[in-house]
Amino acid sequence: MLTEEQLHAFARDGYLVVPGVVGEDLLAAADAEVDAIVAADPPPDGTVGSHFYFLPPERLPAADAALRASVALELADQLVAPGSVDHAFDHIQVALNIPPYPHRPGIPHIDGHRPDEPISSFTMLAAVFLSDESEPERGNLWVWPGSHVGHQQIFTDRGVETLKPVSGHAGLLDPPVFFGPGQPLLANRGDLLLAHYLLGHNIGGNTSGHVRRVLYYRLARADHRERWADTFTDVLAEYEPLRGL
Repeated sequence: MLTEEQLHAFARDGYLVVPGVVGEDLLAAADAEVDAIVAADPPPDGTVGSHFYFLPPERLPAADAALRASVALELADQLVAPGSVDHAFDHIQVALNIPPYPHRPGIPHIDGHRPDEPISSFTMLAAVFLSDESEPERGNLWVWPGSHVGHQQIFTDRGVETLKPVSGHAGLLDPPVFFGPGQPLLANRGDLLLAHYLLGHNIGGNTSGHVRRVLYYRLARADHRERWADTFTDVLAEYEPLRGL
């Protein structure tokens, strides 16, 4: 169960890292699955930085089990009770960050905003960490705490489609909107990230000498597509347990 302190942290910051959620048996099975994917379709020679695989859950049963056979999905549901969440799209993302990649992200983005496509939003991003990201420069995801509230204000003031022309980057608007400095998210193998859809984020650098590997799950409540515009102008529209905190 998430504590009241953790609920407060998610409401304030827009994300939460829960330690030790996924056991080593599930992690080892996911490792083997990722190994097979990379062996069958390796990154092109010379690739550094990010490299992604988007595959259906049925193609990634071990990755799906890391979400479902642990308490990860149950913890995510606690943030949206009495609702529940499940895969928003037909994929799980396997994300690699390949060194050497001495990169520091400048501005954040949110997913699903492309100039010539419908907005593809969801409720919550979850991640299971397969590698050690307990220190910076290990390919860490960068986050901008509190930017979910900042994005709410942008959409309230300028309309829910205002980030489509800039592919989800508020810092590229005219005039631009900035959310202060970002920070690398620190996590250990087996930890779980739960993040609000409107949390600004980006890819960090990796100078560790080890390939960073993480599983990303885009989760949504069953009624999200019918009310997605409301969730842009009310950050707690799908997070009833956080109201009143």
